[in-house]
Amino acid sequence: MATIEPTVQNPTKHMLRNLWILLGLSVATAAVVLVTQPGQGRALVEITEERVPMQVGSWHGQRYDMGALVFQALRPDAIISRTYIHPSGKHLDFVLLAGTHAGAFHNPHLCFPDQGWKIQDEHSLQLQIPGVASPVEARLMKLDNAGRKVTVIYWYRAPFGTTSSVALARVQTYTARLMGMNRQQTFFFRFIVPASEDEQADIRLIQEFAGEMFHALRQTLPEVI
Repeated sequence: MATIEPTVQNPTKHMLRNLWILLGLSVATAAVVLVTQPGQGRALVEITEERVPMQVGSWHGQRYDMGALVFQALRPDAIISRTYIHPSGKHLDFVLLAGTHAGAFHNPHLCFPDQGWKIQDEHSLQLQIPGVASPVEARLMKLDNAGRKVTVIYWYRAPFGTTSSVALARVQTYTARLMGMNRQQTFFFRFIVPASEDEQADIRLIQEFAGEMFHALRQTLPEVI
């Protein structure tokens, strides 16, 4: 008569499977908490108007208000928005935004068109800022609004480094909070200059200003660099 051997269960295999399920549920729960509680991140530093210099090399800044609707929509830790003017007559728009949740960072690909700007060209670039050892991963955009043409360069200083991707900046911000890192805050830098016929000249102008700005921020806000 044939006999049926009892099936031998592998407790280790089932234990590992249960551990993986528990880990997956924990990660999912943590992600839900991060998304539904966007204000819970820890700010690395408090950014105030006084800590971002008005005088940057030969450039002098003039503050402008981005409006209450921007703050209501983004809920950032801080926004510094300035127009800097050079004695030669050159103008540069500078924005520094800080946030500890994904909603604080807009997508320039959506924001500019919503304001009437047409994206004529864009590409990524490794921007070498004078005085900064490693180049930043930035994005350049050429925009036109009823004949007004500008060159824009922006990037995010996220917890794990610089990136030109808003999606990656959001992921890094979530991950830093999930890991309990000291640096949970992400900083968005944006520079706008009137577009010339020479794109490289526009890039050099922004590079030079960024170098002057970062030189000053090392004294007042080194955490954002």
